[in-house]
Amino acid sequence: MGPIAISILLVLAGAFFAFTMQHRLRLLTKLQKANRFDRPGERVGELLRFGFGQKRLLDREERLPGAMHALIFLSFLVLSLRTITLFGMGYSPSFHLPLLTEEYAVGRGYLFVKDVILAVAFVAATYFILLRALKRPDRMTKSWEAYLILGFIAALMVSDAVFEGAQLAMQNRGFDPLLPVSSATAGWLVGLESRTLEVLMHVGFWLHVGIILVFGNFLPYGKHFHVITALFNVYFGRLTPSGQMTKLDLENSESFGLAKATDFTWKQGFDVYSCTECGRCQTHCPTYVTGKPLTHKALNHTIKEHLYAESKDLLAGKKGEELKTVPGTVVADDTIWACTTCAWCETACPVLIENLPRLMDMRRYQTLMESKFPPEVTRVFKGLETQGNPWGLGSNTRDAWAEGLEVPRCSDGKEFEYLFFVGCAGAFDDRQKKVSKAIVRILNAAGVKFAILGNEETCNGESARRMGNELVFQTLCQQNIEVMKGYSVKKILVQCPHCFNTLKHEYPQFGGSYEVVHHAELIEKLIAEGKLQLGETPALAKLTGPVTFHDSCYLGRHNGIYRAPRAALKAVLKVEPKELPRSERQGFCCGAGGGRMWMEEKIGTRVNQNRIEEIAKSGATTVATACPFCLTMLKDAASEKNLEQLSVRDLAEIVADALPATAAPNQPAVVPPLKAEAPTA
Repeated sequence: MGPIAISILLVLAGAFFAFTMQHRLRLLTKLQKANRFDRPGERVGELLRFGFGQKRLLDREERLPGAMHALIFLSFLVLSLRTITLFGMGYSPSFHLPLLTEEYAVGRGYLFVKDVILAVAFVAATYFILLRALKRPDRMTKSWEAYLILGFIAALMVSDAVFEGAQLAMQNRGFDPLLPVSSATAGWLVGLESRTLEVLMHVGFWLHVGIILVFGNFLPYGKHFHVITALFNVYFGRLTPSGQMTKLDLENSESFGLAKATDFTWKQGFDVYSCTECGRCQTHCPTYVTGKPLTHKALNHTIKEHLYAESKDLLAGKKGEELKTVPGTVVADDTIWACTTCAWCETACPVLIENLPRLMDMRRYQTLMESKFPPEVTRVFKGLETQGNPWGLGSNTRDAWAEGLEVPRCSDGKEFEYLFFVGCAGAFDDRQKKVSKAIVRILNAAGVKFAILGNEETCNGESARRMGNELVFQTLCQQNIEVMKGYSVKKILVQCPHCFNTLKHEYPQFGGSYEVVHHAELIEKLIAEGKLQLGETPALAKLTGPVTFHDSCYLGRHNGIYRAPRAALKAVLKVEPKELPRSERQGFCCGAGGGRMWMEEKIGTRVNQNRIEEIAKSGATTVATACPFCLTMLKDAASEKNLEQLSVRDLAEIVADALPATAAPNQPAVVPPLKAEAPTA
């Protein structure tokens, strides 16, 4: 017991911690507002799943390190009560929290769990020390801080065991099943003199208390700040769809996008406080894997250091020209424009850091305020502005692909259930036109009432928005909404996940709310309902060898649709499609998202070539896609790598091959119908 000593330590450590935290929190108040206090019920659910439940760490990939981290997290939760008890014992040796004594069942249960946790956390900390020292996965940055923190954790467990064990040895209690670890420690100490045991007890106590106070004050100065902020960051996480960008007020704003430190929101500041630098964001990141100058872990560190560097000016209320411009100076242009918006980083982050919005807002600033973007994008913007498609092809030829087919137009005035929003690729790209025709054949075979806008359709604007040109996006968006309003469109069928995501999640920002369905979903539904005849056909017989499926980022990670395309393929192939090593949530990007489809790839290796090499090594002879961008990128990569034996096809083409030449609508399927289920996010 040392009430004076413990009081002095608490006052000094508490004052220093308060000084540090007030600086960090005041800094956040100088950033932009963000409403993260809505929908508390959903936020609590996310906190339980991802915060306390550690869901992101216990996924199939790197499960052992994740489990070890979860055990350390659990030890902090359990030992928090023990920490309070130890500080109380600094004032009175008999101090204990209510119910946490051997007199009560809950107390006995806690004492047992607490004691076992000492060994569990020590083993987990030792595991990470050895992992870093002997193996160090690529995602882990070499760091003395990591060893220090892990050493602190191990020392906390040892000091507690020594403190408790010395007490038990002094009491000659023998082995206590409630305190197995401390009893084992006492067994090693039995035989020492009482004075020696008393010294060990004091050493264990003061070492434990001292480490806690030093540990707590060290946390805000390094990457382990997340120990304090992570649970709050999870609670305040985004509840809007990951593929949805924010709406800019083009009429009433003087500046657009993210230019200065003051343009970050307080949540984005909290994000960088919470980065654990675990590196999980880069394991399947297409930019990192292929040698581009973007890793979200490094970007978090860069932004955090910039906020700290600007903190004096920010706290003094400086804005505008008095602050350094972030895009192009703090964050390099190549970093800003490298991102494919595949969302791997965001689905992998254990603390739900939002990486994409800040990069997209930096692009908005450069595009709208500085007219600064990759030169090849100029042609794309011009094509979108003048002809409503990125190639700049004549808008009056948008429906030319449908010549000779039974494709009704909305302008015909006939009743339809689905508007088939063909998209730019489906209308203008020669390869993707075949997919459009395959979808039409499937719809006609199933008796689905549909229509197209024809030349009244224009680009949905997705690429323009992700390349920072909100003006072009909003112009195209409002044009489409007005046309669809005229035809009272309720349901939309798309073949492009980028169209799907934009129409579903971003058009409602402008008053265009629809039920949007991707063709993979509708095809799976039609098969399950027995509305398509599927069988062995001469066209399908040409499909030899294993078939695999490549997950589109905007269909999969952004919208959680993984099962539907696989179910449709299984109905045709009679077997499950071959899975790639990187599939579903771990699927690897084709390299076209975020407007990268229209930009040159000059740094590192090509993303699509990395992916096609994996597909070729799998032994598959056909790779199925459900995205025009993916089809184009993989087809080009196969050609560049001379993989003539590898066929790249859309899911719809494979299903259409399984239809008889003259399929009557609404007939039972040849294969047993699959049970329909909602896609899992």
